[in-house]
Amino acid sequence: MVVALFALFGLATPQTDVQVLVERLQAHYDALEGFEAEFTQRYERKILRRAVEESGRVVVKKPGRMRWEYETPEEKLFVTDGSRSYFYLPVEKQVMVSHHPQGAMGMGEGSPFELLAGRSRMTDSFAFFDSDAESTHGGEMLLLVPTRRHDEFEDVEIEVNPETGELLRVVLIDAQRNRTEFIFENIRKDLDLPESLFQFTIPAGAEVVVHSDDAPDTR
Repeated sequence: MVVALFALFGLATPQTDVQVLVERLQAHYDALEGFEAEFTQRYERKILRRAVEESGRVVVKKPGRMRWEYETPEEKLFVTDGSRSYFYLPVEKQVMVSHHPQGAMGMGEGSPFELLAGRSRMTDSFAFFDSDAESTHGGEMLLLVPTRRHDEFEDVEIEVNPETGELLRVVLIDAQRNRTEFIFENIRKDLDLPESLFQFTIPAGAEVVVHSDDAPDTR
């Protein structure tokens, strides 16, 4: 339906150079078993014209395992073992548990982060178009339009290294045009990543908030 609307209003379907870039992007992550990087996450609310910025380290290992360690301005931790996810807020002594692999942070089914975790192909979830958005890290910009509706985002912009296919930046844009931007730097690839990085033990005394209709024991 979304792609049909693009055609109806005369917008171009992906051209050869866009297709080549998408194929290079997919091939890069198909061949990658895991990586570690520093990340910056910036959330900008359009109505307030104010941005909130956080940073830390992300570790990803196929299939479907991720660890996001937020270091500044406040320590937080998001971990998924490929079947269940945990979002831990030490200051509040609270753990949010989801019985879905990427059940937080806009990382659910059909998000661009599934590519990083090796859970899907980008072309299964998005139509790709050239973008006139500004590049900030010397890459090529693409606009991604989801092929089905998402609550977390309406459009996605990505910045890709045209030579390697490496993802440099992801911007999720919601229906109110609020933007959540992820920037990846100092990327280290194909490391020997222990499984313990993607396991989480709920701290004693922490409040547990379960996001699931059928919630088994989380401890």
